[in-house]
Amino acid sequence: MTRKLKGFLAAAAVSLGLTGPVALAQTTGAVPPAPEVMQPTEQQIEQYASAAQQVALIAAEYQPKLESATTEEQRLQIMQDADEEMVAKVEERGLSVEDYNGISLAVQRDVRLREVVERRISTMP
Repeated sequence: MTRKLKGFLAAAAVSLGLTGPVALAQTTGAVPPAPEVMQPTEQQIEQYASAAQQVALIAAEYQPKLESATTEEQRLQIMQDADEEMVAKVEERGLSVEDYNGISLAVQRDVRLREVVERRISTMP
């Protein structure tokens, strides 16, 4: 993967991480409790970076589908499909959705943590 693309994915993943709690919360059908800000461990940062990269790829894949949807039902189905894939990728990386959301909030609030996550994503294959 080119360095430019990795940089884009890092930025997209982190920016998506800022809205990730909203997107991932939609899969339950009920209103979830507000996620708590986490102080992630090194392992959780690595898991989060990997998951955020995958979430960004899924978002990029589904965005054109969402834009071309002609009905609200189609848009809702596309969002649900994307959410399910995102949740699966987060869980495959060993994080719960709650932990992912909590780390997303921490990334949003902590510039240093955001930089760490961006560096991790930009060095991933």
